[in-house]
Parts: sequence; C-alpha cells; structure tokens
Amino acid sequence: MRLYDPKKILVPVDLSLMSKEVLRAAIEIGKHRDAEVCALYVMRGTDHIAYYAGEFSGTVGMEREDEEARILAESRLRDMLSELCAGPKVRPRLVTGDPVSEIIHHAETEDIDLIVMATRGRRGLSRLLMGSVTEQVVRYAPCPVLSIRAKAHELTPLRVGAEKMAMN
Repeated sequence: MRLYDPKKILVPVDLSLMSKEVLRAAIEIGKHRDAEVCALYVMRGTDHIAYYAGEFSGTVGMEREDEEARILAESRLRDMLSELCAGPKVRPRLVTGDPVSEIIHHAETEDIDLIVMATRGRRGLSRLLMGSVTEQVVRYAPCPVLSIRAKAHELTPLRVGAEKMAMN
C-alpha cells in the first residue's frame, strides 16, 4: 500500500481561533511530510461593511475602505503565522471573492495535494439555510480534504470589520 504524501497543503483561514488551531495542525503535518503550507484568507467584499456603515462617500471612499480592510487582514494573517512560529515553508495568501470558489480555484491552480480546514458542525435548519463552506469544498475539491470540527467555544470568527469596531 502506498503512503499518502502531500507536498502542498492549503489551509483556508477566517482569522478565528479555530482556524488558527487548524493551521497549527496543518503546519505539523507539513513538517512531518516536508510539505509547503499556504494559509489562504478569502476576504469577502462585505467583511468590513459593519465598521463603515453610514460612512460611504462614493466609489473613492469605498476603494479606500476596501484597501484599509485588506491591509488589516494581511496584518492579522501575518500575525497569526508569526504566533505559530511558522517556518519558511508556510506562506500567507489573501484574495477577495467567494470563499468556496477561491479555495477550489487556488487548489486547482496551485496543484494542492491536501486541504485542511475547520468545520463548525451545523445541523438542521441552520445547515439547510446557510450551507457550509467546508461541505462545498469537500464536494468540489480536486484533492482530499481534512476537516477538523470546531469546539463550541471556538465558533466566532474574528472578522476584519468586527475587529476594527472593537479597536475604536
């Protein structure tokens, strides 16, 4: 029997405590397999709207606010990697778009061997109405997906906009 030996691991993160722990697990897998690890944060265009509610001043203002949110997200992603003492084989990547589409696109274009991501374990109506990014990635990914279930106390993501509101 051939041993599965991933060399490129993709870890979609949402900057939550749970995704940090999943990233920690993926980095360990990467160290044992001498694999590259990519921490991918997909920023939705609406992630920071709550912070700027009522302050939009046309297209120029929105572009500035989008750039500020992107800079903050990049900083949080670098901080997360720094806290985990991620080595040279771990790289951050930030893109804007739909999380499922961007994760699948990145896995395909970067020849990813394994995706490691968190799942919240929704059930019933919540799952039916909201779906699950992890569930859709499992369904459409071009490679195996390792999903790690969140603990109840780790279910709130630290969104970029929410964090900026807390800083003020």
